[in-house]
Amino acid sequence: MTNGFVFAVTGPDYTSLVRQAAATVAEHHPNIPIDLFTDQDCTDPVFSQITPLNAPATRPRFEALLRSRFDKTICLDADLFVIAPIADIFDVLGHFDLAAAHDQRLNVASHTLRQHSKPIPAAFPQYNSGVLGIRKSDRADRFIYRWKEEFENSPSIIDQPILRELLFDSDLRIATLPPQYNVIDADLIRSLDSRTMAPRIIHSSRLHLMRLNSGQEFQTLAELVGPDFEQHLQEWLLRDKTLNSNRPATRTEPFCDKFPGIPVHADAKAFAGKASWKQTLLTWLGRIASFGRQ
Repeated sequence: MTNGFVFAVTGPDYTSLVRQAAATVAEHHPNIPIDLFTDQDCTDPVFSQITPLNAPATRPRFEALLRSRFDKTICLDADLFVIAPIADIFDVLGHFDLAAAHDQRLNVASHTLRQHSKPIPAAFPQYNSGVLGIRKSDRADRFIYRWKEEFENSPSIIDQPILRELLFDSDLRIATLPPQYNVIDADLIRSLDSRTMAPRIIHSSRLHLMRLNSGQEFQTLAELVGPDFEQHLQEWLLRDKTLNSNRPATRTEPFCDKFPGIPVHADAKAFAGKASWKQTLLTWLGRIASFGRQ
């Protein structure tokens, strides 16, 4: 069976951002192809194949997943850094239809608590679709098509509440990934030491919010999370036995103990754009409206 990574983006900002994300994937997976679906002209050797999107959409991941050439696909958002190998997700997809991690902020009325058409038990929380593994099958394709259709017929600007409901009612086999495979909120891991698995992916909306708000961008992990936390992550990765069988015997203390009172990000702003999301809401809505519903 064929394995591959897939990105799907629209617009020049995200197409520029996705090249950076793809480079971090390639660093840890030099022999696994990375495909891009986009509505922009783009040439970059990091991508094995660049495919034009058939139609503009606010969620191009639907088209990319349906058209993926791989038997097992890991579809990633553009606003992330892969900091360790994640190819074992492909192994998981040998036994499951879909793999994803839970969203880490599960008590947000405007997002993770939002209902699509009916209540879902809190014990079946929302999955974050920014790191999504799919095993190709007719059943999986039907699921993705319905997810796409439900989203396009919904007034919602977020697709994950719909994903949650459809997964709850589906017969797909779901593999719930550890949160380290999609770290959205650094507050979740500041208090963890090296007895726990090290993060694999740092997924932050700051990557595109910075570009959207100021035209600047974070080009390295250290710029995103600050040099102290970046160094802490490297020490943690070195001591993760699932990544390094010859790990050092010493334990890495939690970041909050090594640097008490010091925020994760160097400029003391919220890690995932939590302090700035209201400032960008109108810009987001304007961009979304420009696409319309397909």
